[in-house]
Amino acid sequence: MNDKMKQTYDAISAEYAKATAIDPNKRYVQYPESLRLIGDIRGKSVFDVGCANGMFTRMMKRAGASEVTGYDPSRRELDDARYEESQNPQGIEYITDYSELSVGKRFDIVTAIMVIPAVEPEQLEELFGHAGRFLAEDGVFVALTLNPDFRRFGTVVNCRQFFKRPDGRIDIDFLNENGRTYLSIVDADFSKQDVECAARGAGFTDVCWEPLKIDPAGIERYGVDYWAGYEEDCPYIGLIANRG
Repeated sequence: MNDKMKQTYDAISAEYAKATAIDPNKRYVQYPESLRLIGDIRGKSVFDVGCANGMFTRMMKRAGASEVTGYDPSRRELDDARYEESQNPQGIEYITDYSELSVGKRFDIVTAIMVIPAVEPEQLEELFGHAGRFLAEDGVFVALTLNPDFRRFGTVVNCRQFFKRPDGRIDIDFLNENGRTYLSIVDADFSKQDVECAARGAGFTDVCWEPLKIDPAGIERYGVDYWAGYEEDCPYIGLIANRG
């Protein structure tokens, strides 16, 4: 994340933090599906790249991870994560620079939940490079990103609206219960080929794309109509990468 992107991210981080706590996509799709893709996490060490306020790191620790470290370039976000850790200690460490990890440190699992869309094209391979650098030999990299096959641009998809920009990026509006925009972000529009090429360039030999499902609790909470067409044309997709 370059300085300009970091400044933009810091500026919206407070609102984005609210979204991580209340947003149905986060609560009933992204977080539970990320845990599903990780698999049995009990007794394993995890490095969460782009951990933001630490919500997913706490979920992984509660799921049984033996060690969780979160990295985020935003000190504002990490202040929130560290405060929560101080109030409800789980033994999670948070860092703002990769150099804070001990030399040779490796993890069983590296995660990057919705981090790929936040980087510039020239930084994509770098992201995979960092993931591979801190991954144990038989470890796995699990990420969630925007679905390159998503098609419902310009229409409301539960509490989101997506727009293709002429510059090849994607505008995303977060909508409240009244249908009003309370947060807007701009993400990169990477193809599957872009991502797979970056992964191979960083030494990953196997990338598997994983469609996402809705947690039954989300359907019970919001109803079937709210999620109509979501799984068939999901805005998000998972990937699992390893070095074969």
